[in-house]
This record gives sequence, C-alpha cells and structure tokens, in this order.
Amino acid sequence: MGVKDSRDETEKDTHTPHPSKKTPQEDVGVALSWVHNLTTDMQQPYLLSSTPLSRHHTPNTTVQIFHGMEARVGQPSIFVVDAPQRDVPFVPPVPKGQKKWWHAQMLLWVFMLLMLAALAIQGYFLLSFRKELAKATTQEGAEVSSFEKLVQGQRPPTKKPAAHLTLGTLADTAANGALLWEDQRGLAFLQGMSYKDGSLICNKSGHYYIYSKLFLGNSSCLITHQMVTHSVYKRTPRYLKEIPLLTNKMLSCNLKNHREWRHNSFLAGVVHLEENEEVFIKVSQRQLVRVGDDTISYFGTFMI
Repeated sequence: MGVKDSRDETEKDTHTPHPSKKTPQEDVGVALSWVHNLTTDMQQPYLLSSTPLSRHHTPNTTVQIFHGMEARVGQPSIFVVDAPQRDVPFVPPVPKGQKKWWHAQMLLWVFMLLMLAALAIQGYFLLSFRKELAKATTQEGAEVSSFEKLVQGQRPPTKKPAAHLTLGTLADTAANGALLWEDQRGLAFLQGMSYKDGSLICNKSGHYYIYSKLFLGNSSCLITHQMVTHSVYKRTPRYLKEIPLLTNKMLSCNLKNHREWRHNSFLAGVVHLEENEEVFIKVSQRQLVRVGDDTISYFGTFMI
C-alpha cells in the first residue's frame, strides 16, 4: 500500500500543471534559488527525506523524493548554467594600433639590417680595390726602376753639350770680326761648352745643330741694293784659315718708295765638330744689326 500511494503521489506530482507564466526577472530569481537548493541537497543527501534510506526503499521512492524537491522549488521556463572554467590563462586583447606599430618596427629593423649588409659589402670591395691598386703600383714602380737601371747600365746619363748666346744691348765685334755675345745674363747659358771672344769652343766631338738669327734694319736708305752677308764660321787647329759653314746673303734697302728697311736673317744646320774647334758669327754690315732684348738676335748650338 505504501508503494502504491507513493506512485500515486508521484504521478500526481508529474502531472502537476506548470505554474503560470512569469517575467524574466522572476525566472532568473527562481533559477538561482533552485540551483542553491539543489547544491545543498546534493552535498547532504540524507536530508531529502525525514525517513532514512534503507534496503526497503525502491527506485520509485527516490524518484518521488526528487519530484518533491522539484515541486517545492519550481521549474523555470528557461534555465542555462555555464560550468566554471579553471586554470585558463587570461590573454588581454591587443589593440589594432599596437599591431600596426609592431609591423612598422619589424620593417624598420629589416631595412636597417639590409643597409648594414650593403655597407659591409661595399667596404669589402673598397678594401679589395685598394689592395689591388697598391699591388699594381708596386709592380709598376719595380718595372720602371728595373728599366731605368737597365738604361743606366747601357747608357750612363750625361748632359749633352749645349749653349745659347744673346746679343744684349750692344752689337760689337772681336779682332777677327766675330760678333760678341752675352753668355751669362738673361736667357744665355753654357753647358759642356766654353765661350771666348765671340766663339763657342767645342769640348766634345760630335754632331751639333747650330742656329743664328740677326735682326737687321736701316732707317735711311740713301744707297739701295747693298749686299749684306750673315755667316757661321769654324776655326780649327788643323787649318790656318776660317772655314765658312753656313751663309745667308740679302740686299738691304730693296723696297721702292720706302726709306726704312727691316729684315730677319736666320741660319741653321748640322755640322760635325771636333774637340777644341770653334764656331762664331760674322756679318758684313755690322751697323745694320739692331739690338733690343734677348729675343731678336741670338746664337747657339747643341749636340744631337
């Protein structure tokens, strides 16, 4: 009888109509109260009934007890409970601005690394170029030095004889009629040769290039067609007479209807001179020689 009554009561509780519709706030309150009571009952199961559980209790009796709890608490319309999560690390959200800044920093670091790599490569190539240039310069210097030594061994460096004389400010002649020259001042010089009384003295045998220029002029051409001779002579101990080497002849005052006459006479040629031989210049009309500076009248030679 006891079991039957319990079934009847259970069926009554099961078919009990749902309570009237409640507002959401009331549903939430009822749900929280129901969870609290359920948790308390699960922690202390022996309090669900005043009669202790024994071997005479059947499963229907347990169902009746839980249905009684549901009837006492009430059933909500909607009830959702999320289980609490434990041991889950909290990850704060990253703002979009910080993400963009992080990408910009990465690009900047990559660009700096590329620049450093380019500088390192450039420095390596510069060092290699400097080494190659120093090596080539050293080799070239050694070759030039060897060539100079070879040339010096075959042909010792000596200054060839040379001389250049100027007429200066006065056209005068020596006892033999040779023009006197300036051999020290201005553009004049002597190198490996000697000068005496208008003559250049050869100190070394060889072939010499001899040149001479005279500036001639006459401001009163009363007598026309005068012959003027400009010559280079050689004197040698082997002969008593002077030997003419180069000669230039011209007519003075050969311009009609002009009283003034100007002319440049130039001589040049290659001759062979022996040691102690002399060369000098003669002009037939000394009064026609014009003087001024070192560039209009001169005489010189050099060994070839």
